[in-house]
Formats: sequence, structure tokens, C-alpha cells
Amino acid sequence: MSVDPEALVEMLRERLLVVQQLSAAQSWNLLNRQLAGGAEFEIQRIEQEIAATGGSHALTDAIEEAHERLEEARAGMATCDAQCAALERSLEELDRCIATGR
Repeated sequence: MSVDPEALVEMLRERLLVVQQLSAAQSWNLLNRQLAGGAEFEIQRIEQEIAATGGSHALTDAIEEAHERLEEARAGMATCDAQCAALERSLEELDRCIATGR
């Protein structure tokens, strides 16, 4: 089947855009994973300090803040995961169209 060169170029441009968006979403996901890891580490540190010295208002505030950051990072990861899945489906569809020349 003959493919219109202009249509093929447009599909390839669209594919490049989707790949760039996927790369950006994966980068945000990596950042969120790093933020979550940092928050988890901080929670462990505060819990150890509470166990060693007893609780205080400052430690309670610090652990609540770390838990909030952890939840925000996890929510960000979930959003990025959904975005990546949708972009991967778009990429697969574009690849099929390019392969079949439609």
C-alpha cells in the first residue's frame, strides 16, 4: 500500500511529540519517586528519634509534614503512571498506523 509522504511525515511528527511527552512524564515520575523516597527516609528518622527521645510537638509536626509530602509524591506518581499508560497506548496506535500506512 502506498503511503502519502505528507501524511507519513505528519504521523512521524505526532509520534515524536508523543515520545517527548512520554519522556517528560517519566522524568516527573522519577522526580516523584525520589521525593517519596526522601519523605520515607525522613519519616523513619523521625520515628527513630521519637522512639529514642519521646515525642514532642516539633517532631509530631515534622512527621505529619513528611507524611503529607509522601502522599503528594505518591499521588504524583499515580498521575504520571496514568499519563504514561495513555501516552504508551497512543504511541502503539501511531506505530500501527505508520506500519500499515494508514
